[in-house]
Amino acid sequence: MKDPKSYDFLSFVVLWLGIHQGVYPFAARIFDWKPRLALPLRLPGPYWWIVSAIVIGAAIVLLDQIDKAKKRRHPAS
Repeated sequence: MKDPKSYDFLSFVVLWLGIHQGVYPFAARIFDWKPRLALPLRLPGPYWWIVSAIVIGAAIVLLDQIDKAKKRRHPAS
């Protein structure tokens, strides 16, 4: 990735997926929403929150790794 904006776009995608597939299902269960694209909510029982928690953790790790790679590749930005 030659442009720092590509790292920013990748960070945005990871953040969006982390919120939509990780945080949003918890809020949907609390407020009794029926979102169509929150895929973990289609799972039964405790599996939906396990998957959502894994998605949140993976998003945090990926955002950290993307930021480190951006700083390593483009130290001035």
